[in-house]
Amino acid sequence: MIEWLINNPFIFGLITFILMCIEWGLTILQENERKEHYFKHYQSYPINTIEGSPAFQGAVSKNRLINPKHLIASVIIGTAVSFALMMIPRGFSALFIGYIWGLFIIVCTQHLNNLFGYIVSRKGLHGKLYLHQRTAYLIQSGRYFSIAILLLILSILSGSEIIYGITIAGFTSALRQIIWLRKVSLIDKNDLPPEIEI
Repeated sequence: MIEWLINNPFIFGLITFILMCIEWGLTILQENERKEHYFKHYQSYPINTIEGSPAFQGAVSKNRLINPKHLIASVIIGTAVSFALMMIPRGFSALFIGYIWGLFIIVCTQHLNNLFGYIVSRKGLHGKLYLHQRTAYLIQSGRYFSIAILLLILSILSGSEIIYGITIAGFTSALRQIIWLRKVSLIDKNDLPPEIEI
């Protein structure tokens, strides 16, 4: 199948576009579930959001299933990776495919993890968690790093270039959380939970 994708780069781009749309849909489903049932248990601050990317936090809070900004970005990225696959040396093609798809598949699995967690928490969960965004980024970075370690072991054992690519995507995803963390205000020395709902 990898050879077929390498020989059909626009199919690779189309599937990348679809993965981005799936990732966005899962984000909105997760936000809807949180607002519907889980909001009383979980809130982040200083901004109350589940979306890591600052560029899309506003659209997620408004539950925009069709977000023109994300749709345009998905089309551009889907097209760009198609052309990139045509231009890179053939020996790196499988690694590139694994990396690009790994970026979105890893995030999709985290969304599913959170979504299922929210759904099963409709009963049997009490109390409220206030989570500073810096802490949330560090937790998510640790999750991605742990997945990347597992993938690294699998890639070494299998020798699969695709899994090597996904492994690199896992480490890149962990690093991306650290980069976003730098844009969030520091946790105050006398940090207290918010007094009102954000």
